[in-house]
Amino acid sequence: MVTLGLAHDLAFRELAFAWLAGKTAHGSRSLTRQEIEEFQGHSPEAPHRLLNQEGIWKPAALMATLSVTSGVATSRHNPYVDRVTKSGLVEYAFTDAPKKQHQNDGLRRAHVQGLPIIYFRAVRKSVYDAYFPVHVVGISEDRRVAFLDLTDTLGAHGRSDIGSVPPMGEIEVEYRGQVVRRRLHQRDFRSNVMFAYTSRCSVCSLGQTQLLDAAHILADSRGGLPEISNGLALCKIHHAAYDANIMGVDGDHRIHIREDILQEVGGPVLEHGFQRRHREMLRVVPENHRFSPNREHLAARFEEFQSAG
Repeated sequence: MVTLGLAHDLAFRELAFAWLAGKTAHGSRSLTRQEIEEFQGHSPEAPHRLLNQEGIWKPAALMATLSVTSGVATSRHNPYVDRVTKSGLVEYAFTDAPKKQHQNDGLRRAHVQGLPIIYFRAVRKSVYDAYFPVHVVGISEDRRVAFLDLTDTLGAHGRSDIGSVPPMGEIEVEYRGQVVRRRLHQRDFRSNVMFAYTSRCSVCSLGQTQLLDAAHILADSRGGLPEISNGLALCKIHHAAYDANIMGVDGDHRIHIREDILQEVGGPVLEHGFQRRHREMLRVVPENHRFSPNREHLAARFEEFQSAG
């Protein structure tokens, strides 16, 4: 197969990024492998699939690697489980398979030529968060790893347009590493909470993914862990109300609305969004009881609501 020139190669990557942006609702939802495979052939300009199996994927016609795919973090003996460095770069291991050394060469060329790639990070089996555009900013031949910079992809919706990262001092680099690790964990948390709550608000059942958040019951500062049982799927208005102690949820999953809001006179959003929700039970909770909101966490958080009222 004839290798495409640089202009055609970049045009294909831009097509892939634009398709992923729409498919993921700009990073607000994860994708199954089956959904990702819908890319190939959706238009005449999309002759290549976006990922192979776990590992490095370079279509023969492209100049460099198109994507890398991680394994699930809990998998044992998986060479493609990522590691985040102190400075916030993802270390991605080369393949050791003798017949796939051209895939390692593809990562080297992406580094030399500055070609952006896609990083599919597994959050569950065959379910991925897509990070793009990602740049290969370094190669360690001794350790046989590539260093991926996700900084440009970690905006509010998981991605941003292609751009460069300004140089940082030593302290700033360490801070950036903390930010990257935190945001990776936040996206994992969001993906798993959305899955458990079938992408619907637990209070009003709204099912528009872009309008949903994964809310922490107990904040990090109070020892809350990024676990599904410490999360609620909430639409943005109910998330804001929960954080502002306008709305509380007790340990029995019952919704409470602050007294002054109950007495306020307003329009349909106030009435249907809040006043009629008072003392209702959560409408959506995970079917798997292991993922149900932790009653002790809810009770502790509910005390905050009562104190604020």
